[in-house]
Amino acid sequence: MSILDRSWTRPRPTRAQLATDVVLGVVAALVSVASVQVYASASGVSTGWKGVEGYLWFGLGGLALCWRRQYPLTVLVVVSAVFIVVGERLLELGAVFTIQMVLFAALYAAWAWSRRPRSLMVVTVVVLVGMFGWLLWSFGRDLMPPLGEQTGLLPPKVALIVYSVALNVMYFFGAIAWGQAAYLSARRSALVEDQRERERAVQDVEQQQAVQAERVRIARDLHDVVAHHVSGIGVQAAGASRLLEARPERAREALGAIETSSRQAVAQMHQIVGLLRSDDETAPTNRGPQPGLDDVRQLAVTTDRPSVEVHCVGETFPVPDTVGLSLYRVAQEALSNVRRHSAATSARVTLRHLSEPGERAAVEVEVLDDGPVRSTPREDGGGFGLDGIRERVAMHGGLADIGPRPAGGFRVRVRIPVDREDA
Repeated sequence: MSILDRSWTRPRPTRAQLATDVVLGVVAALVSVASVQVYASASGVSTGWKGVEGYLWFGLGGLALCWRRQYPLTVLVVVSAVFIVVGERLLELGAVFTIQMVLFAALYAAWAWSRRPRSLMVVTVVVLVGMFGWLLWSFGRDLMPPLGEQTGLLPPKVALIVYSVALNVMYFFGAIAWGQAAYLSARRSALVEDQRERERAVQDVEQQQAVQAERVRIARDLHDVVAHHVSGIGVQAAGASRLLEARPERAREALGAIETSSRQAVAQMHQIVGLLRSDDETAPTNRGPQPGLDDVRQLAVTTDRPSVEVHCVGETFPVPDTVGLSLYRVAQEALSNVRRHSAATSARVTLRHLSEPGERAAVEVEVLDDGPVRSTPREDGGGFGLDGIRERVAMHGGLADIGPRPAGGFRVRVRIPVDREDA
C-alpha cells in the first residue's frame, strides 16, 4: 500500500482520547519547562527576554500537544513555528531534547490522525521544506560552533552538514513512517471490526431465516395433522350415523376409528406445540418420534369411503428421517384432500423405491383417486395443503406432479432423490 493512500477516513477521537491528550500536553509542557531550567543551570546559557522567554516557548510547544488528535495539522504548524523561533532567538536551547521530541510527536500525530489527505501533504511539504531550508540557511550564516582541523575524508564543515542533514532526514521521515504505520493499523482494525459487524448481521439474518423456516415447517406439520385427522373423523362420523341402526357393529368400528384418530391427532399436536414452548437448545430433543415411510401403510383404510389401499414397489432401502417424514406428510395431505374435495370411492397410495444402476436413488409417493372433484382447496378457503406439498418437495430438491388425471380423478406424485450412503 502506498504511503500516500489515505482512502480511509479515521474517525474523530473519542472523549477519552481527548482527555488523554490534555493530560499529555500538560505533562509535556511541564517537562519542557523543567528541561530548560536544567539545561540553563548546567550550561549557563541565556533563556532570553528577562529570563522567561525560553520557558514560554517550550511551554507553548508542550501545551500544543493537548490538541494533537483533534487538530493535528494546526498543532504541527504551531510546534514547527515554535521550533524555528527557538532556533533563531535561543540557538543554544535548540539542542534541548524536549523541543525535538515535541516536534516529533506533532509530526507523528499529523500522519496518524489527519482526516484531510490533501492538507496533510501540503502541510508536511511546507514543514519539511521550511525545516531543511532553515537548517541549510543556518549553515550558510556560519552559526556553527568552532570546528577542529580535518582528520577524515571530509572537511569538518562539510561533514557536520552531511551529518546534520542525514540525522534530520531520519528524524522527520521516521516520525512520518511511524504515524503512517499507526494510521494503517487503525485502518486494519476498523476493517476487521466492520467485517465482524457484517458477519454478525449475516448471522442474525440467517438466524431469523432459520426461525421463520422452522415456523413454516411447524405450521405445515400442524396443518397436515389437523387436516388429515379431522377429515378422517368427519368421514367416520358420517358413516357411523348412517350405520348406527342398520349395522351397529360397523358403527362401533367407525366410532373406534374416530377415537383412535382423535388420540393420534392430540398426541401429534402435543408434540408440535411442545416445540413452540421449548427453548431452542432443547426443542430437537423434546420432539417425539415422527412418522416415516413405515407409517405410510397405516394410512390404508378399507372400511370407509373412500377406501384406501397402500402398495409398495421396489426393494426398500433406508432413507433419511427428514425425507421419510416429508413423504409421509405428502401422502397424508393428499388423502385429506381426497376426503374433503373429491367424491372418490377409492384411493391408491403407491410407495416406490427407485434404485437403478448408474442412477441416483429416489423415493416416490403417488396418490390416485377415481372420483370427480367436488371443490378445489381455494374454493373451500384453504389451499395451503398443495402449497405445503410443493414446499416440502422443493426443500429436498425433488419433483412434484399435481393435478387432475386425463381419465378422471386426481393425482399427487412426488419424487425425492436420496443419497443412500447418507441415510
